[in-house]
Amino acid sequence: MAPAIEEGTVVRDRKWSGKYTGTVVRREGDSVFVAWHGSFVEDELHVSEVEVWEDAPTELRAWRGGIGVFDPATGAIAVEPVA
Repeated sequence: MAPAIEEGTVVRDRKWSGKYTGTVVRREGDSVFVAWHGSFVEDELHVSEVEVWEDAPTELRAWRGGIGVFDPATGAIAVEPVA
């Protein structure tokens, strides 16, 4: 039996062929809200659109999304974790 997908579960997408990973920040019924790793984007997906990443690094479980930080000197945008 597959592990339950709940808040704090690290998942891979099924929707985009496993290209993205994230941490579930909330679950409401069959909807999961995923904060994608290394991104400031959060998506609402149907639970069938993600799968548990069972051997994910432990530190990713704490990821709750990020914020974009613009560096005017270089023009680069970095993603910093939400504190």
